[in-house]
Amino acid sequence: MDTNFYDVVVCGGDLPGVIAAALLGRRGLRVLLCGHDREPTTFQAGGYTLTTGPGLLPPPDSEAVTRILRELNYVQIIRQRAPQLSPPFQLLLPDARLDFGPNTEAMERQFAREFPSSPGLAAALARIHEISARLEPLLGSDITLPPDNFWERREVARVDGALSAGNTDAWGGLGDHPVRKALAACAALSCNFGPGDVGPVAEARALDLARRGLCRLEGGMAGLRNLFIDKIHSYSSDIRERVTPVGLITKRGKITGLRVRPRDETIGLNHLVWAGSAASLLPLCEDKNSRRVREIAAAIHPACYRYVLCLLLRPEAIPEGMGPRVFAIADPTRPAIEDNALAFTVGEISPRQADRVPVWIECFVPAAAAASGSGYFSIIRGRIRERLTHVIPFFERHLLVMASPHDGLAPELSPDARSAPPPEPITPMPMAAAFNCDLPRTLQVGGAPHATDMKNVLLASNENLPGLGREGDFIAAWGIVRLILGSQSKKDVGRRDILIEDS
Repeated sequence: MDTNFYDVVVCGGDLPGVIAAALLGRRGLRVLLCGHDREPTTFQAGGYTLTTGPGLLPPPDSEAVTRILRELNYVQIIRQRAPQLSPPFQLLLPDARLDFGPNTEAMERQFAREFPSSPGLAAALARIHEISARLEPLLGSDITLPPDNFWERREVARVDGALSAGNTDAWGGLGDHPVRKALAACAALSCNFGPGDVGPVAEARALDLARRGLCRLEGGMAGLRNLFIDKIHSYSSDIRERVTPVGLITKRGKITGLRVRPRDETIGLNHLVWAGSAASLLPLCEDKNSRRVREIAAAIHPACYRYVLCLLLRPEAIPEGMGPRVFAIADPTRPAIEDNALAFTVGEISPRQADRVPVWIECFVPAAAAASGSGYFSIIRGRIRERLTHVIPFFERHLLVMASPHDGLAPELSPDARSAPPPEPITPMPMAAAFNCDLPRTLQVGGAPHATDMKNVLLASNENLPGLGREGDFIAAWGIVRLILGSQSKKDVGRRDILIEDS
């Protein structure tokens, strides 16, 4: 059947694709976003609506993020709705607690108090900032990352050489110190590489941004994605839900359409941005020239998955002195998986619901164990629950609901609600992956390239720059916009053709 034609179709829910759709609409292209609802950001648990994760943004002095917020006229809104965390983050060890922030002298005093016989921390913190600062100009530039052409690869190689020439081990005499190993776990939980795959540059960048103070957006991950979906609406682009892509249409060696169900229609396009993993694109291009997509899918694969446990608590449950972002490391010498390394995020209290505060607990579970089913996750949840009592001691008295979107278990409700019929188990959603990557790593933080061997199909997902975490999502989106507008002639931008397939 005849269909609409779009300059760009963005298919999938990964944040780089959603951000790119908003930017492309802002620049005058006709954009369609579809397939994003297959990765929902909220779920129902015992009569409550919970969001699947915290909405954290890099600090406002990150040019890679601020340039996008400026273009979308969001700078003031983010300042109002996403204050910086204070303190930036806390590290809990079995016998020590450290509050990390930009003040190095205060950090040195804390470290000397907790570990009086250890070398100082100031030199390591200064070196971490130095490594991160070397990346900063490139991350905020107009160079596409991962690089797309000769000139971009040359500039990236220059910075990469400077990083490799220096000693990127920032820790010096703290190499075997428990704080050093615990901070490595914090860095892993802040990016999208598996714990054993995080290199020194990715580690330094994650810790430097965390010390400067991330921003916490009200509404969690749902609020963050909706921020950009609202812009897509305002620029008169289209958003369609309950659409499943089933195939690609080729004309003269170029992808000209996306075939979707349930109406068995074909949507015409100039560019397809696949906002999901390379592996999820493969079923659509089995009969196409997709050797490069297959290579990418085989080279970047999950090492772990990010398991999230979501809570709603009464505000009085949060202990005095507990910060909004806490990393609890039980044993720094053990791998940073399961309940051994937990990231706690305390959300903003909404003025509309001042009697509750959201809390998210994140950890990695091994990729092999993630397929074990609800029996495995029941054990993991029980162990996390035990660790939770050490961080928020009286949470059970103030619990409204505890649930995970991933484990297929029933939510736990407050004691007042337990007399009602027990809630039904929650249908599990896929977990976000933390990757192992066999591809050449741009600046030690990159992964999958944007370009594929199909001329006008681009990849925009957390596989592009997994070593940069949320900041990498913004950089990947910026790169997608540059790649599309760089190859889009002005006369093509306003086309509203109807797709005519090859017979």
